[in-house]
Amino acid sequence: MKYIRPIDFDSAEISDEKGYKGKILYSGETCTLIATVVPSGAQGPRNHAHPVDQLYFVTEGEVTIKLGKDVHKAATGSAVFIPAGVPHHNWNEGSETEVHLEVLAPGNAGIRPMLEFTESDDAHGLPYAVVAPAADQTLTLDGGMTVTSLIGHEHVIGRGQDPASKNALIYVGGLPAGAAGPSLHTHAFDQFYLVLEGLLGVQIGLKEFTVGPQQLVVLPAGVPHRQWNAGAEFERHLTILTPPPEQTSTEEDPWDRSVELRGAANTTHLAL
Repeated sequence: MKYIRPIDFDSAEISDEKGYKGKILYSGETCTLIATVVPSGAQGPRNHAHPVDQLYFVTEGEVTIKLGKDVHKAATGSAVFIPAGVPHHNWNEGSETEVHLEVLAPGNAGIRPMLEFTESDDAHGLPYAVVAPAADQTLTLDGGMTVTSLIGHEHVIGRGQDPASKNALIYVGGLPAGAAGPSLHTHAFDQFYLVLEGLLGVQIGLKEFTVGPQQLVVLPAGVPHRQWNAGAEFERHLTILTPPPEQTSTEEDPWDRSVELRGAANTTHLAL
């Protein structure tokens, strides 16, 4: 398993003559993650729909996207929620290159087409949305870590959330210099970090990594990990959970399961 995956558009699997490129970063049972670059004047695939939910997070520039019959703009730091079956099409009508991360959840594992082209603009009444982060959505947790919720479900970070995907949850986390997240732990769900600014230190199993902007951290369910700010400046990263936990994290049933790794005679033991 390659836990740290840089976004390298030179090796993109999807491209066209106008510079549109899509780099597949991860493909598994719970989701497919694609980094997409759209130069000024370029556009994505013509009007289409997916058999699974799709979420965008814009890391650079501004995307224009038609969702059903409506046209929206999503600036840097914004998220887009496209429920399965909603026809859509995106393009870049600005002067700057636009980059976004796409989350398709659940994953299709190659058993069905990733998209289907359509002339329809019928959204079937599904709750698509463009969400811009707001200061009053940011929570400061113990240790100074901040969390800004974007798209999830009613239990994300303990507060109601609209729109809601049952298949993926995304939020932006922040760590001040010197701060750290929970001690070594595991999750029952897949988790991914996309570093937006600063340096994130991550321990995965027995190895430690320093991760910079435009690098994806892949944390499959059950893999022990912890994270901290590895630089002198504030660190921010997008967090993706697939599938989202079905309940609020509590002391009796926490999302984070603390673990201890002990190595002896070339054997590693995992203690829950």
